[in-house]
Amino acid sequence: MKRTRIFSGLMLATLLLVGIPAMAEKLEDAPGYIDLEWIDIPDDAKEVKDINLDVVLLSIAADAEENQDEALMQALQMIKSIRVKSWSVGDEDPVAAKAMKKISKKLKDNDWKRLIYVKSDEETVTVSTKTVDGDMVGLMLVVFEVDENVAFVNVVGDLNLATLMKLVKEFDETSIEGMLEELDGVSGIEIDHN
Repeated sequence: MKRTRIFSGLMLATLLLVGIPAMAEKLEDAPGYIDLEWIDIPDDAKEVKDINLDVVLLSIAADAEENQDEALMQALQMIKSIRVKSWSVGDEDPVAAKAMKKISKKLKDNDWKRLIYVKSDEETVTVSTKTVDGDMVGLMLVVFEVDENVAFVNVVGDLNLATLMKLVKEFDETSIEGMLEELDGVSGIEIDHN
């Protein structure tokens, strides 16, 4: 499905755009932060992506600077954190349903703006943003595809959607997967590619 490939590319490209934490405040207090830690991915999920790259941010930033990748360096300055929880699901998944309901309520209660909402019998896609004084400080993607997967992606920082989209176009899914594999084991991080 074309939308699945676009989302997958967007999600994986966003993983590469993680910036150096520069917040004086705790991340949990940032207005663009949505807590995903409470979501327990089911043990029987066949495919899992549970990714938090905060601990390897300095390494990614150093590589971008060394390679003089201006677009990536600009993105790294924008983004403070990214968290992804994604897993394969059947036609019904109580964990996914509970997480979607709880996150949807939190977004609504905290004045997030829904940019994209697509719902059909086969999938639901939501992209929401949080702004403060006209500046985007959070991005939340929720994707549920019946009998395929569910994904929750939270990006926190001083975000520029145009820069993010420009970077997404520079990477295809294969090159991004390769870059993620190179990160496997860096600073003790292990990325589960089930």
